[in-house]
Amino acid sequence: MKKLLTFLFVLFIASFSQAQWVIESFDDAVGPFFLDPPVFNTNFYTNGGEDSAYMNLSNDTEHFEGTGSMKVDYRVRAAEGWGGYTVRTTYTSTDVDTMPFLDLSTGTDLTLHYKVLTPADTSQAGEVFMELKLAEYDAEGNRDLWVHHTAINVFDASGTWQEVTIPLEQNADNNLGFSLQDGAGDQALQLYNVKAFELTVVYITAGNAANPPDVTGTILIDEMKLVGNRYNPFQTFDNAATGTFTTDYMDWAGTGASSIAFSNNTTDFVEGTGSLQMDYTVNASQTWGGYLNFTDTTFHPDSNFAERTALVFWVKNVSPFVGTTPERVTMRFFLMENSTGVNEDWVCEVPVNFEQAGDWTRYYLPLKQDTVWTDGGGHVRFPQTGFAQPWWSITGDNTFNPDFVTGYKIELSAGGSPEYGDVGETFTGTLLFDIIQQSGFQFADKTAPDPPSVNVVTSTYYNVVAWTDVPGESGEKYYVYFSEQPFTDVNSVFQAYQLEPIPHGTENYTHALRSANTDKNKTYYYAVTCKDFAGNVSEPSFFGPVTNLAKGVPTVSITPPANFVADGDLGEWSDAQPSFLMQSALGTATVVLNVDGDADCSADVKVAIDNTYLYVMIDVTDDVVEWDDAALTYENDAPDIYIGFYNYTQSHVAYWRGNTPDYHLRFGKHFIRSDESGSQCDEMIANGSENYYWGEKFPSGYVVEARIPLDSLASKRNSNITSTDVINWKVGDKIPFDIAINDNDGVDTNDPPDGIPNREGMIFYGVNNKDNGWQNVNSWTYTWISDDVTAVDVNPGVVRTYNLEQNYPNPFNPTTKIKYSIAESGLVTVKVYDLLGRQVAELVNEEQAVGSYTVDFNAQKLATGVYVYRIESGKFQATKKMLLIK
Repeated sequence: MKKLLTFLFVLFIASFSQAQWVIESFDDAVGPFFLDPPVFNTNFYTNGGEDSAYMNLSNDTEHFEGTGSMKVDYRVRAAEGWGGYTVRTTYTSTDVDTMPFLDLSTGTDLTLHYKVLTPADTSQAGEVFMELKLAEYDAEGNRDLWVHHTAINVFDASGTWQEVTIPLEQNADNNLGFSLQDGAGDQALQLYNVKAFELTVVYITAGNAANPPDVTGTILIDEMKLVGNRYNPFQTFDNAATGTFTTDYMDWAGTGASSIAFSNNTTDFVEGTGSLQMDYTVNASQTWGGYLNFTDTTFHPDSNFAERTALVFWVKNVSPFVGTTPERVTMRFFLMENSTGVNEDWVCEVPVNFEQAGDWTRYYLPLKQDTVWTDGGGHVRFPQTGFAQPWWSITGDNTFNPDFVTGYKIELSAGGSPEYGDVGETFTGTLLFDIIQQSGFQFADKTAPDPPSVNVVTSTYYNVVAWTDVPGESGEKYYVYFSEQPFTDVNSVFQAYQLEPIPHGTENYTHALRSANTDKNKTYYYAVTCKDFAGNVSEPSFFGPVTNLAKGVPTVSITPPANFVADGDLGEWSDAQPSFLMQSALGTATVVLNVDGDADCSADVKVAIDNTYLYVMIDVTDDVVEWDDAALTYENDAPDIYIGFYNYTQSHVAYWRGNTPDYHLRFGKHFIRSDESGSQCDEMIANGSENYYWGEKFPSGYVVEARIPLDSLASKRNSNITSTDVINWKVGDKIPFDIAINDNDGVDTNDPPDGIPNREGMIFYGVNNKDNGWQNVNSWTYTWISDDVTAVDVNPGVVRTYNLEQNYPNPFNPTTKIKYSIAESGLVTVKVYDLLGRQVAELVNEEQAVGSYTVDFNAQKLATGVYVYRIESGKFQATKKMLLIK
């Protein structure tokens, strides 16, 4: 991801002379940009079989611009009734946490060049097209995937380069913009939160899995650009040399003055009609150094400027400047604001490399308050990640208010003597300046709503949490939290079991009360917060304690069958209890798809665990047992078990890894399949082995018996697994859990029919899954391991895992705690880095024994911003981000 990593603060562009940001030149895109080699279900996806469908990418010397293009050789197989697809990505699900956000909000469109080398060749008539997708992530890491049906003509036989324009707008018609394909976030297109791209070839035709039609072709892709101005430019610099700048070049210093000469450059610019050329000499004639600057106070930001989160500033260093100590000179961008009647200066350093000539460079200046910092040489520097007041002029309320900006200033400053160099050293060069653009979006409203008023009413096996919507709010959402212990921090307890926040007008949440095995009284404490449309969150309203009777539910047994044999004879399970009885007539099964009573589809399920295996027994009643190898596994008669191995105090959305892993297991006729969303879906244990049986029973239905090694299961969600690692579980753990039974009655419902039977029915143990559990863990229900007692280790010696937890609190100021665990004794290091990769702290560097540890981090001397902390122990490495806000 090296190219994407350059996008955070300094965004480099190949040569151009028009209003364009070249996001990707495609000169060498395969590997650094589009990940290579293709790894199925990681950066390559297809529904046509990974061995027969492909999208092969390579760097090609033929090009529209630059030195090369990306060659795309594809075969799409129409493996399903509607057709098929192949996808390549610039990211994987495991690396998005470390990827920066790519801000596309300055522009209105993307443009892309293409040339068809081999027109699409279809074995069966159909529609073939290419899609471009944007992977957009919110601050919590939830992804919204947006898709655009491009105007690329894959049948074009002209042999010439063509250009397509892609509108950067949310639109239900994906020919006219981007429509939502998959939404785990807020489902609103946020162009400033894009992290990655996907490229897809789609083949729409009547297909089938047994003998699918296919399409092949070859196309070149070149030069993806961001064009247009979404917002009014902050400054264009067109014909600016004759403008109203106020200059300060230390003319009071006589022979020690610096110098500025402006001219309009009408041949080298980013947009409009020209750029501002500045020929300069900076004279470090004073012991404290020297400077020159120019100021513009004639413009007025538009009324929506408070909604922007950054400025984008274009600079070109025409030639290396003349000077013996180049590190002595820095560029500073000032914003002047007056929110209190007192003028305040706020400064962001622009990291121009004066030592070498360069092309136009796009600098990203976040409109947020930051602090000065001290570099390795002991020099005080301004931040590059925000604006700080200069230490020589602390005025006003010391609060950065960009919506009160009155002007800007651009300054070149040379450091003083003797630490930087001799008094009188001069630096001469030429710079070009072009458009300053507004970027990003934030709500100007920063006022939190009032807390909602809350009450809790008890019912049989339920507590109903009720509140009154906050007056004066519209489009707000509500969050319910609960715990069996009193709490004051809602982030430390369980959030209500909802796929989405609760919208305005609902005003209640029904909390189903459950206990392990038998009915028991449970006491809960509740809180409700309101999040307004602008994202401001109220203080919580608390209620409790509330005591009510909870319904006893089955649990995962810690007493598995003593003489397990995978043979379909369930006799050894008779003493293993309890059963998850899934019958719609009893209200213990939720019908999601068509099921005509318990004779059509119902089940008796038992799950047990010990320190070596997970045991599963599923006795399915089914009037028609159907398995067709041409169908997908979930379309056949196959049960699913959803299970997480961690104490379920907070809900996951996506599947997690490490020592809080979530699993989705499918028990098919031929093998057990690991089917977690975003992970390697593969065949774990074959039918007929000593650990697995799937077979029909008399008079109808089928039986599953499985014994799954925990070390094998653990390896599916932890790439750093070692022989000593096992699943981490304890008696009393409340764990996420659910069961699904897929029902195929041998009917082909495809239109037109393709001869392959389809899944007709589906039942779930939980009431909220509704076939969302394959992607959303928080749609599962829950149970306990053995009993809902205080969780204890039954055998602590075998629970050995590596893990690095998220720091708490986060965000923090200035202290936070970092927890981690190690599975093998050895040298452990925990270090903290800034986003430029510089180490700012070393928290641990010592030999440590197996166990769990907590280390405190005090960031008192660091500036506000995002930092990365990293642990290394043996072969284990892990990295997480944290946010310091002062």
